[in-house]
Amino acid sequence: MKKSLSLIAVYLLTITFVFAQDSPYQKAMKKEIARVIVADSISQLQQSANAFSRIAELNTKEWQPLYYGALAYTYQGLNGSLTLDQKDAALAKADELANKADVLSPDNAEIITLKGFILMAKVSADPGSRGASLSGQVMATYGKALSIDGKNPRALGLLAQMEFGMAQFFGNGTEKACGLAKQSMAVFAGQDEEALKAQMLPTWGKGMTEQLLKRCK
Repeated sequence: MKKSLSLIAVYLLTITFVFAQDSPYQKAMKKEIARVIVADSISQLQQSANAFSRIAELNTKEWQPLYYGALAYTYQGLNGSLTLDQKDAALAKADELANKADVLSPDNAEIITLKGFILMAKVSADPGSRGASLSGQVMATYGKALSIDGKNPRALGLLAQMEFGMAQFFGNGTEKACGLAKQSMAVFAGQDEEALKAQMLPTWGKGMTEQLLKRCK
């Protein structure tokens, strides 16, 4: 009897182990997500963008490959070594991918936040001529994301960045911006980052908010 129970226990553990294993899609995604988050050159970002593109082609119903591909192009658009035309080309590609992700996963606060980040990168590329026309759209996009998920740390942190920049431009206080940054960091601190990574959900943005908070002191 004991031997039979032991065999059953081993069988159940084996089944659990098999089902706990990542699929080829998940393995490829987790590998590329880890790479794009630490990429520090245009070539590395492009390699990640290309990899996400290949994954997306094989997994047409999944929004994450499109999302992270768009993030890779957005990071390119923020790179100071590129010309304005090169930044705009990268951000146009980011727009295209984010819009495709939005179709697959409507009203997704993460995708909407990314769209705001892309708009923000467009402003950053040419603030003199784009700030007045696009800043309102950026703020509204982050507001939309927060209306869906009021505790999205990226939407809070990036909105804080915009509020801070506008406060400095108009000579106003930065209390609102710094308050949003603190809210963002509180959410980041309370998250289980490993659990999010296991689900291939976004974890980026903490470093940017930390840098902003240093300016609040």
